[in-house]
Amino acid sequence: MRRERFFAALRMTVWASVMIALASCSVKEDRTDCPCWLTVRASYPNEAVSAWYGTYMLFEGLIGQQVDRQVPRGSVEVLASCGSFTVHVGEQMDELFASIVRVDTQGETAEIIPKLNKQFARVYLEFKESDEGRVEHMLVVEGNVKGSDKRTLQPVTGPFRCTPTASSGRGYEVNVPRQKDDSLVLRQYDEDGVEFSPIPIGQIIRKAGFDWTQESLGDVSIIADIPESTFLITITDWDGVSMTVKI
Repeated sequence: MRRERFFAALRMTVWASVMIALASCSVKEDRTDCPCWLTVRASYPNEAVSAWYGTYMLFEGLIGQQVDRQVPRGSVEVLASCGSFTVHVGEQMDELFASIVRVDTQGETAEIIPKLNKQFARVYLEFKESDEGRVEHMLVVEGNVKGSDKRTLQPVTGPFRCTPTASSGRGYEVNVPRQKDDSLVLRQYDEDGVEFSPIPIGQIIRKAGFDWTQESLGDVSIIADIPESTFLITITDWDGVSMTVKI
């Protein structure tokens, strides 16, 4: 208990020192230890931003056109985003664009326009032997990642379960969060709830060479030939470059 109280007091002391430094400077004084004015400009509509000094959140909120704040000298980490981080069971991943930028705040002023990266992948599913690439039975996509961490953007473990929507063209489409394993699976059920053989789309995507660690995720198209037990996978990266693999 004493140890916990000691570290709690230490954290409060450090935070108090930061706040005092932000508020104590004047034009006449040596400004070496004075705060830095940080300007963050938006690159997306409805962009949100939070700034961190070590483990301390300095501020958060919507940018609008820009936000100006005093921050400590040194280095500040800024997380900018547009979209929801968490996926609720039964829903697809939101179209989340986000990035983390470490900003040098050694000078009196600093300015950044964060480039937001695509944190979700759109997976297209098509059944070759069916009209319009669709089937009459129920489809459900399941996985073990329920979104992205609001501090690190790393995948967050949790249940993911949703129904793909009919694509404007053929087949279906579903937005999935950045993955950390091959758990994504497409389950198929008849009208009585009896399950057909599941399709391990996570493993299929990995075998096709999709990279879940890219800064901006691409999209995946899977054409399933169920009678032949083969899959034609097309990966389109963020820059529009496509690669097709048959598995």
